[in-house]
Amino acid sequence: MRRFIFGLACLTVSYGAMFPTRAEVDKIIHVCDGQQRMCAEFRPRVKTPDGWEMNEAASLRYGASMFVPNGKKFGKAEAIIYARGSYNKDRTGLVEWVAASDRDWARTSGKEANITALPSVNPKVIINRYDNPSLKDQPIEVIAHYADLDKDGNSYVVQLAISGLNEAAVLAALPLLDKMIAGAAIP
Repeated sequence: MRRFIFGLACLTVSYGAMFPTRAEVDKIIHVCDGQQRMCAEFRPRVKTPDGWEMNEAASLRYGASMFVPNGKKFGKAEAIIYARGSYNKDRTGLVEWVAASDRDWARTSGKEANITALPSVNPKVIINRYDNPSLKDQPIEVIAHYADLDKDGNSYVVQLAISGLNEAAVLAALPLLDKMIAGAAIP
């Protein structure tokens, strides 16, 4: 019996080594466009930061997991955190995907917009700061990008972001981003 249990334990460890853990992205289908069609939304599995709560109404509206500080309303919070998955059909490498996304953002954001690379707690995560003074609601964002998979092996790029009305609010929430990255099982 001990051999059987030992063998089963070894098999479990071997299986875990063959198929590493992953944070995973959930695909959610909901009615959209005024009840005209079904839309897919890709939500990465992330833990709600301490002192924050998920706002389900904003999450459905924006197609991402939207978090606000406890007791704050979505439209009134100085900073929000969101987690969004983007389907990566062609399995583009993370560096190339982020570079293309950044080019698109820079092209449409005006002359005062600026992107700054920031250090990451995980070498598989690219973190950038996006400044766009011309925006009233979100002039500053810090976004962590990483590659992930769903349970079927489909590829996604996850964006964990802190978005805020001012630099102080974003910088105050920045340690939460590092905790969320550290808590994700990034493949």
